Amino acid sequence: MKKVIVTILCVLIVLIVATVGLFGAMGYYSYIGIPTKAEAPAVSEDGSLVIMSANIRRREKFFNFNKMDMGNHRWWKRAQYYLENIKTVAPDILGAQEVQAGQYEFLTAHLTGYGSVVAYRDEKGARSESCPIFYSEARFELLDSGTFWLSDTPDKMSKYEESDEYRITTFVKLKDKSTGITIAVYNTHPDWTSVEARVKQLSVTAQRAKASDADKIVVIGDLNSERSLPGGSEGLAPIEEFLKDSKTFPGMEDYGATFNGYDMDPDGPMGLDYIFLPEDAHVLSVGKVDKVYGGVYPSDHYPIYAKVKF
Repeated sequence: MKKVIVTILCVLIVLIVATVGLFGAMGYYSYIGIPTKAEAPAVSEDGSLVIMSANIRRREKFFNFNKMDMGNHRWWKRAQYYLENIKTVAPDILGAQEVQAGQYEFLTAHLTGYGSVVAYRDEKGARSESCPIFYSEARFELLDSGTFWLSDTPDKMSKYEESDEYRITTFVKLKDKSTGITIAVYNTHPDWTSVEARVKQLSVTAQRAKASDADKIVVIGDLNSERSLPGGSEGLAPIEEFLKDSKTFPGMEDYGATFNGYDMDPDGPMGLDYIFLPEDAHVLSVGKVDKVYGGVYPSDHYPIYAKVKF
């Protein structure tokens, strides 16, 4: 009996050592100790603000051998560079998509000077995804926030039959302390696989956004709508009834594809990410951050931003 116990203990020790070594080889411990911080910018003197949308790509399952989730595509390999992109843009308002609980905890620990709002789309626990919004606490006062489901019953967890997953929109209503203007921001991530579901889901977001009593309304996110593909323009139409794609304002240049697929997805590249603004906004600049850090893509989407005055 004693020998059996000793054997079991030895096996457990070997497994623990192997697991620790595996995590170390994959860079997990350097992820835990990442020192990088992204600070909210100082309040601009000219009244301009920067809005950013950045799909994070959800964290892979540990035992996942999909090539899109292996090697440099693992979250702990990408995390620092996702932060670097935020530092580069220095947004006043940031909307992220596909964010799972562990990723949200990482962001809240590394984004300083930001308040945030988050809700998860289903009951999958750590695997559930969200569309959190981060905002500069120095600049904005949070007046209201919430999340609704993209379905015929948006006030409870529900989905369209055609949709592969439950899908949500998270929103905030902010008061700009420097101007007094109220801004409602809607951050969303509709279905990719079903065109029919996506068109209906974007219509739900548009209806809710249009009904806001804020002075200015903004819709951002990974809208999964490439205009050249079936349903692309159709899905965006309800939003474009009252808002304008930021990159189509006078003097702005189309920055092209935002989905990079790690340069290996057969569906890419495509323009899937958007920032929609009121037509009377003064857009100063738009762009995307397409930097690759030593062979590591921060996400399978490039983040986008718009600098604007209301």
